[in-house]
Amino acid sequence: MHMTTVQRDYWDSVGAYWQRRQPHRLWREFTDRQQIGLLTRWASGWIKDGRRPDLLKTDLFDEVASQGIVPWLLARGAKVTSIDVAPAIVADALARNPGLDAVVADVRSLPFAEASFDVVFSGSTLDHFESAADIQTAIGELRRVLRPGGSLILTLDNPANPLIWLRNGPLLGLLRRIGIVPYQVGATLGPRALERAVQAVGLDVVATTAVMHCPRAVVVALAGLMERLSRSWQESFLRHLQTWERLERWPTRWLTGHYVAVHAVAPRECGAKPLSR
Repeated sequence: MHMTTVQRDYWDSVGAYWQRRQPHRLWREFTDRQQIGLLTRWASGWIKDGRRPDLLKTDLFDEVASQGIVPWLLARGAKVTSIDVAPAIVADALARNPGLDAVVADVRSLPFAEASFDVVFSGSTLDHFESAADIQTAIGELRRVLRPGGSLILTLDNPANPLIWLRNGPLLGLLRRIGIVPYQVGATLGPRALERAVQAVGLDVVATTAVMHCPRAVVVALAGLMERLSRSWQESFLRHLQTWERLERWPTRWLTGHYVAVHAVAPRECGAKPLSR
């Protein structure tokens, strides 16, 4: 199963626009920090006995739209491999990030051998496909390339959030026309369905949560205004946004979180030494 030339050209054009215009720069910095927060929380045991972990990142849009998380990963000793369906996005990310290994590929058909990676990070990649079946196929591929004891950290649009449900459903056409939704969105899975999807391919669920709880539409607009101010004001704004993540502790987190996030691990082979925690 592969992306068509039309689809690759589409994502190349989206990447070129974000690379050229850099819209929502401060907002994208905040989203990068949220992804780093998940990795810090759920994959802190990567480096063990001096071993550099092999990590797969399932797209490179973040690294074109903003700094992304690859520089952070490389600085912490990970051997980072990434894929993207768009050749221009891959080329730009490689030019920006010495030490990154990246190839043009579809996450539903990965060009890697079984058990190639200690950690797989998929940040809102799979929610651009047309169907839940595509998502399940991609999760199966991520399981295939994960080593015993390895970790999968995956986020998708959260359909339990009423605003996400409206954006991805009844209002999608209108929001695309007026530019509020700047690129293609697709099918997604709620928290229980996502847990079932990863369990179906033989992974054990460690944790499931909802992340990114700030009022996104308002904050994106405010972040654009903050970009005109000094860096100290911007940092203060980013710290304030982080306080919204306290809502993750509330019973209402599924209604406020923009993404559902799952941490799952591949069972260890009998007698094998753990690769990660």
